[in-house]
Amino acid sequence: MTQERENGKLFMIGIPSAVLDDETKYLLEQIMPGAIILFARNIVSPQQVKKLIDDINTFLGYRPLISIDQEGGIVSRLREGFSVSPGSMALTAVNDPACVYEVSRILAREMKTIGINWNLAPVVDINCNPKNPGIGVRSYSDSIDKVIENSKQFVNAMHEEGVMTCLKHFPGKGRVSVDAHIDLPVLDINEKELMEFELRPFRELACESIMPSHIYIPSIQTDKEPASLSYEVLTGLARQKLGYNGVLVSDDLSMGGVSNYYSPEQAMIMSLKAGMDVLTFCHDPLVQVRVYNYLCSIVKKDETVYERVSESFTRIEKFTERANSVSNQKYCISDIGSDQNLELIQKITDRSVTGRISDKSILPLKSEEVGKVFSVKLTRQVQVEDGPNAGVPMIARQVAKLFEKEICMVEPEIETSKIKELLKDIDCSKVNIIFTENAHLKTGQRKLIEELCNISPKSLIIALRNPYDCFIKGVRNSLLTYGYEMVSQRSLLKVLNGQLKPLGTLSVKEYNSDEV
Repeated sequence: MTQERENGKLFMIGIPSAVLDDETKYLLEQIMPGAIILFARNIVSPQQVKKLIDDINTFLGYRPLISIDQEGGIVSRLREGFSVSPGSMALTAVNDPACVYEVSRILAREMKTIGINWNLAPVVDINCNPKNPGIGVRSYSDSIDKVIENSKQFVNAMHEEGVMTCLKHFPGKGRVSVDAHIDLPVLDINEKELMEFELRPFRELACESIMPSHIYIPSIQTDKEPASLSYEVLTGLARQKLGYNGVLVSDDLSMGGVSNYYSPEQAMIMSLKAGMDVLTFCHDPLVQVRVYNYLCSIVKKDETVYERVSESFTRIEKFTERANSVSNQKYCISDIGSDQNLELIQKITDRSVTGRISDKSILPLKSEEVGKVFSVKLTRQVQVEDGPNAGVPMIARQVAKLFEKEICMVEPEIETSKIKELLKDIDCSKVNIIFTENAHLKTGQRKLIEELCNISPKSLIIALRNPYDCFIKGVRNSLLTYGYEMVSQRSLLKVLNGQLKPLGTLSVKEYNSDEV
């Protein structure tokens, strides 16, 4: 194999299309990558994805790693025609790790059937900071033991079906208050606490790959730079202190936590020298070709880079061989999204809706007792309609239709000056309902909830994403879904109309609202 081919095997790239078009062929031909990561732009249906992967394998003449972020919940790339599961925190609310295993096994079988052999999950961040903007419901819990227990079920299910896994985001970013997609988070704790808390899942779970992320840890880093580019983190901590011998795959090196400070070429070469194996560039074909060409030019002149390429190439080849060694004879493409799969996932999700209800007369909802229905516009357009209903959750539309009410839409960042107008004709004796999304992080939404609960004691707060909305001052009655997948919204409707009781267990510990 030529040096250029070895260089290419270190890259994981996103591709621009859902078909093997000329732009995609050119990109693949230029880099000959070791891994390809799929996003929503690449996915139309199970049949289409399988054909795309088969076409890529044929075109390249070898089988690269085909990866995806299929965590469940809000980070589910496979949707239309596939089985979509609730997210990690919702599954924790079921309070039965065996259910995590069953759901994860379905996801793994569907991935393996279409040719995906590497799931960039599970998230093992411990979401101990309610103000964390990037993790939240993607984490199993703020309990380290629950994170480890449920992650183990996820990993075991994936492995049983022949799908490789990846623990993320090393060394742990559940505690931070900045999203690495936007800027560089700082994890300001000492090394002892890091080892005993954030790093426990990485130490205790057996997994073939780990994803270092873009986070700065002053206690173990001399220079203020992302962990994904740091020798002290990748080699000193992961390899030497923890003795990890698996594949290190970078989070996208184009994220703001890196790109705000370094050029793509700088980020790539720093990450490689620090000890990274797989160099990830997800979105821009021009950048992808540039960084590959830059590596090809540097490796000829720098012995250190040459040695690092050789080391990582060997590790990636073994990883790829293992990923491609397990064929799937158990499942066929017609089984994807089957009634049996969907029914099992729905049955499990029905157990996840969590209630914190002081006034037991509220549920089930009764037409004569329902007052106003408020709903925030969802910020992530996930399984909600486009057009005039963009951002309006299905469950809000169903409740409004069922009780013949209009939906009073609320912007995520509603101005506090508009709250008085929204609440001017509230009937305080009725059950006034508000569907929220991370209201605890939004001053306007939070203030609206506080004032609504103050004047209307029977108000029902329905947290469609992070559970911390139920800890806002004055909230007496709340339902938590830990995400707004359709499967979760269907379960919620059953609770509201009395078909189900909210039997879920709170996935995080209670907080004083002043701390949130």
